Amino acid sequence: MDVPLAKRIAARVRAMAIAAALLSWTHVSAAVPGDSLEIESGFVAPASVHALTVPFFIDRRLPRALQPALEEALRRLSDSRCAEIFTDFTDSGGRRLDRNLEEAATSAPSYLGLVLFYDGRSTEPCRNSQVLAWTNPGSRAVLICWDQFSAKQRGDAGFAANTIIHETLHTLGLGETPPDPRVITDRVALRCGR
Repeated sequence: MDVPLAKRIAARVRAMAIAAALLSWTHVSAAVPGDSLEIESGFVAPASVHALTVPFFIDRRLPRALQPALEEALRRLSDSRCAEIFTDFTDSGGRRLDRNLEEAATSAPSYLGLVLFYDGRSTEPCRNSQVLAWTNPGSRAVLICWDQFSAKQRGDAGFAANTIIHETLHTLGLGETPPDPRVITDRVALRCGR
């Protein structure tokens, strides 16, 4: 078996394992207007932002129109004022999210490249027209409810980027309700801009 084929097979097996894990979750955090998002399966590299190039792992079923929101979230997280958002929240064990970033030996912008973005349109949470994206706290997989997300993104690109950041907080262990999703989103907007 040639190496590229072996890598593709391994990537598919990982994707299926993640999908199986997603289907077994009982608790999810859902993004609603005033909230955030997640995706996975193709490998897309954004333009260089502040001399950073972070490849995003994006489900090929998602439109490329998600890329600008990811790039804007990356640009925002490259600003130290925005990256301070990780000091504002804790995981379920009471540990600040910036400590979880340190443990992963990565920066906020680089961590965004580790989040897996999947097409969540066929999932139960996405049937709610108010849900833009959802994830399970502590999982790097974020599912995007593309129809809702894209409509919101067309009207407010900054909100779309903040949604990505909001969901990224959940991937580091931030729960939801509490804190209320609107509190999380408002805090992201305060730190990162509207």
